[in-house]
Amino acid sequence: MMLIYIIRVLFVLFFVYTVIFLCQMGISLCISIYRLEKYKENKTLNRKLLPTAFAKQIPVSVIIPAYNEAACITETIDALFEEDYPNLEIIVVDDGSNDNTESLVVKRYGLIEEPVLSKYELKTESVLCQYRKVFGKKTLIFVRKKNGGKSDALNCGLNICHRPYCVMLDADTKVQRGSIRIMINCFLMNPKTIVCAGAVGSENLKNYPKLSFFRKALVVFQILEYYRTFYMQRIMFDNINANIIVSGAFAMFDADLVKRVGGYQVNTIGEDMELTMRLHAFCASQGKEYHIAYAPEAKCITQLPFTYKDYYRQRRRWHIGLLQSMKFHKYMLGNGNYGWAGIMSGTFFILYELLAPFLEVVGVVTLIAANLLDILNLPFTIQATIMYALIIIWIQAILVIAVNRYKVEPISGKQRGLLFLISIFEMVFFHPFNIVIKIIATVMSYRHRKSWEHIQRIETNQ
Repeated sequence: MMLIYIIRVLFVLFFVYTVIFLCQMGISLCISIYRLEKYKENKTLNRKLLPTAFAKQIPVSVIIPAYNEAACITETIDALFEEDYPNLEIIVVDDGSNDNTESLVVKRYGLIEEPVLSKYELKTESVLCQYRKVFGKKTLIFVRKKNGGKSDALNCGLNICHRPYCVMLDADTKVQRGSIRIMINCFLMNPKTIVCAGAVGSENLKNYPKLSFFRKALVVFQILEYYRTFYMQRIMFDNINANIIVSGAFAMFDADLVKRVGGYQVNTIGEDMELTMRLHAFCASQGKEYHIAYAPEAKCITQLPFTYKDYYRQRRRWHIGLLQSMKFHKYMLGNGNYGWAGIMSGTFFILYELLAPFLEVVGVVTLIAANLLDILNLPFTIQATIMYALIIIWIQAILVIAVNRYKVEPISGKQRGLLFLISIFEMVFFHPFNIVIKIIATVMSYRHRKSWEHIQRIETNQ
């Protein structure tokens, strides 16, 4: 009798858990559509808010940590040279690469070696050599240092950066023209802004050579997943200043504030989330009014993993980074002293990221046990499951249409069809696959070493 009672309670809790998730997605979609509509109205205005003459007075540094990135580093740098923001300092930090990253960059851009400073504000592995060259209003600096990991390379870039704002950019990421201007607008329009994050998009499928069906399905699934993350979830949290994840791939920071809180932690593989949570905590503890902004209009392009091995390694690393950041800043979770970032974001990531794999497994086991004990209302359960699936598909279909309609990321009709098909296929394959990855990541998190990890790359047709 007690077992039956426990199963019924678990069934109700799992049902409520699922309904709350659906409500969150629905609210996120509504806020997203409103925000994208405003973006469409202000698209032309946003580019006029920062006249070129004023931009010259606001120098910005771009810090690019790199390790064995000879295959893509020049494309990343070239995209920054094409960026319409006039006053840029590009700092590439080579973290002890063993490929030809250094020689490639130095030779291609004709960099000239300069003296290395002996003292720096943030402690890092030692700098071996440094190069520089000025190209009109833009400066390219290349630094080679001993290997210390991505966080150490970012801290090295912060030591060299003496400008008020710095953009952290992954070495395999190309900035879309006009994005840095949009980010600096966020700081100018709201003096409380301390961080502005941008959206991350993928190479268009047409730029890839032919992939097998299963590899193409993996890429399309990630595109859909990125839509949900960057055009729903983060837009919703931005409205209440509750984003606790700022993508390490592309974000602009108040450089002095980042140095003041000690830069990036080197004992975590989730350095971007950990720093964001630390900035929330620091500002709240100091009684400082602040805003960690998100600008989906500012965008960068990256190449997504197209092999299941690379995808597994990437997502495992992300989940371990989330676990580490939550552990470091557990005092924030559910704590009203840290605003909605503590109350809502902390609760959301615990329930629907960290515990989600285990809660879903418990939910499935509960349904099976209830059926075996003949206490399951099977018709209701089937109807509820179908309704849940249809709502998820409907929400994602509207999101894809909205993203295309508002020209945030224009996509072809064929690609919209693929995204719709993948939203169906996701529930029976990709979602269970992710549950398995997160469970494995949780189990092995205590012995995972922090290190650079690379995904296999393919040449595009660009």
